Amino acid sequence: MESRNLPHGLRGSDESAPQLEQLSIDQLARSCAEETGKFLRQHTSNDRYCLELFRRAIAERDDDAWTYIYQQYAPLVLTWITQHQSVVLILGQDGGAALVNSVFAKFAQALTPVKMRNFDSLAALLKYLKMCAHSVVSDEVRVRQARQFEETLDSIDEPAIDDPADDVVSALSAQGLWQIIQDELHNEDERILLYLAYVQGLKPGEICSQHRHLFPNVEDVYRIKRNVLERLRRSRRLQTLYRQH
Repeated sequence: MESRNLPHGLRGSDESAPQLEQLSIDQLARSCAEETGKFLRQHTSNDRYCLELFRRAIAERDDDAWTYIYQQYAPLVLTWITQHQSVVLILGQDGGAALVNSVFAKFAQALTPVKMRNFDSLAALLKYLKMCAHSVVSDEVRVRQARQFEETLDSIDEPAIDDPADDVVSALSAQGLWQIIQDELHNEDERILLYLAYVQGLKPGEICSQHRHLFPNVEDVYRIKRNVLERLRRSRRLQTLYRQH
């Protein structure tokens, strides 16, 4: 790797760059841990070891480098997670381990080798990791709240009728809603899910268990259902139709 291809924090004399490349993952990890400690205590630190460790993990997809990065920064990520004001809603019995894993997964997916070149300091990388932590917590809170809302709706008993499918479809057709709703759907999975949920009246768990080939887990049902409902709420045609009635 030529010096000009290194992030700014790794550039140095011709003598230093080859020595850095020749360090083992274990050596990099030890030096990175020492320099991270200095950084967190706001002492003068050298970012080059941590940057090289991140580069090997991201650009070279080195699993050992990722392992050390996880071990080094997982406690810090957990601290960021627990600082979130809504974290009490989502912390499970694992104490947040699943959320920490999600943060690193999001970080690894988002930070490509090309993007890595734009990070020239440990501070910048940790700031990005912290953003991923807040994003994961916010997303999880929204999912839990939406799921609780949908479960509340699902728990409401509908009045018994002889043929619910006929009554619902007739009502939708009479108001001109059914065709509009069909036009807003993107694929066959959404059409099937809408029919199962709102025509047959099946709950998410029942849809998953009876049609696992289409919806492998209940999370898929919630996700697709939530996306459809949000799209329908934004539909100008539906909004116009409601204003007319």
